[in-house]
Amino acid sequence: MKKSIALALFALSTIGNYAQDIPTTIAKSDIFKDEYKFSQIADVTQDGNGGVLVSRTYRGGFFSGGAGGYYFEHYDAKLKLIKEYEYEMKYSEFEKQSSVLGMITNGDEIHLIDFLYNRDEKAYICSALTANINDFNFKKTELFRLSSDEIKQFSFFASSAFDNDSGASMILNEDKNAFAITVDIKDKSTETHKLFLFDNKLNKKIEHIFVRDIKDRKFVYENIDVSNDGNTLYLLGKVYTDEKKSKKDGGKYQFELTRVTKDSQKTQVFDTEEHYSRSLKTIVLEGRLTCVGFYSDRNDNRYKGISYFELDPETLAIRKTKFNPFTEQFMIDKYGKDKDKELKNLSFRKILITPTHEIVFNAEEFYIVTSYVSTPNGSYTTTTYHYDDIVTAKINTSGDIAWARNINKRQATAGESSYLSYTSTIKGNDTYFFINAGEKVKKLSNDRIQFGQTSTKHSNLNVIRVNENGDFDYKEILDDKDNEVPFMVAYGAIMTSEHSVFFMGRKGKKKQLLKVTL
Repeated sequence: MKKSIALALFALSTIGNYAQDIPTTIAKSDIFKDEYKFSQIADVTQDGNGGVLVSRTYRGGFFSGGAGGYYFEHYDAKLKLIKEYEYEMKYSEFEKQSSVLGMITNGDEIHLIDFLYNRDEKAYICSALTANINDFNFKKTELFRLSSDEIKQFSFFASSAFDNDSGASMILNEDKNAFAITVDIKDKSTETHKLFLFDNKLNKKIEHIFVRDIKDRKFVYENIDVSNDGNTLYLLGKVYTDEKKSKKDGGKYQFELTRVTKDSQKTQVFDTEEHYSRSLKTIVLEGRLTCVGFYSDRNDNRYKGISYFELDPETLAIRKTKFNPFTEQFMIDKYGKDKDKELKNLSFRKILITPTHEIVFNAEEFYIVTSYVSTPNGSYTTTTYHYDDIVTAKINTSGDIAWARNINKRQATAGESSYLSYTSTIKGNDTYFFINAGEKVKKLSNDRIQFGQTSTKHSNLNVIRVNENGDFDYKEILDDKDNEVPFMVAYGAIMTSEHSVFFMGRKGKKKQLLKVTL
């Protein structure tokens, strides 16, 4: 008991001692307005002269058909606008179910990766819309096409989709020099995906059909990673096999990791034995390949710690398997005492890598509450989205937890959530979280604190720092009274080379760009 109290008091003293010691610099653009209300940052790229090119997506209005488009804005080092360009996505009457999967840059070139169905040609066509930032003269290049007979429709168009991974998706690698596109192929009896890999010059490096001989609904697509050199794909799936139905303990499934190159495919199967790892994320590191996620000992809703699997990136041989229980410090952060208590609703947010190749695994306690309300004038339902505690843990190169912390936070909304949740980044061995919070930090039992909100669109911008030892402190960066617009912390764009984070602020059609440099 004395040990628990001492740890809690130490954590609080750390907050008090270092609250003013988080150096940041702030730059803001002028307040501006554009035609469309809803937009968010898609990419931020250096221009080579101290300025940045900011790409923003927007959703079109009712009268524009809702197709949307992109704003491209070139700013100098002080965020003064140099040049801007709007590119509206327009399609012919034969082109349907259109979607921009993502974007990738190559020097001065921008590539928008577009995926649509051409009714006249009865084909799904993936194209790159390419322009130079000096003239924004977009030209289309077809990357590949698939007949309508073999591909599933997008899940938001097809109510009869066989599983939840229908459609197409795009994955960028960490160095942003390559991207993959995966397309779900129509086949009820087997899990089938068509995989494509391109570099940022649009050269095709891999075209591969992934087939798993199991019913489509029994293969849960977890994620795809692209190697840093842009030559290899790693596909992770959770598979519900007939053999795993008879397991007495643990999850009734197995994880399968497949390595795909230009000339080969190999798969490694690994099980969580008596534990439950509900979901895993693949992380490609220098010389090692890891899969990390939360696990449970009792059921899929009670998290006990973090699971870690390390594989050889070439052979996929399993090197290490570890199940790290949450630390005593984490439980004190969460509950005020070292107590075995229920922990659930954790949603993965982002993985960060330190300069020494340690893994910082970040999540958030996210859940949705739907209520039924009955009044004399009728009945209706309300839906509230909760964005609560931040969970962060560092895993060292041996696969052990170096530290785990819970940052108490209470945020909820029945409307737009862009101003809630957080953006995380890393500088050196320190991890940073940017959140909106109310004026006062609430004091909890056992010398703990909790961040809250005043309202969704009127909050103060704070930065929380967790250092290499797991001690955390915080600082208010911007007071709501000094801003014309609130900033959307859920969609911060990271510029790693400058240790900067960009946020879009919005109030109606009034907008402003914010740059915070650590």
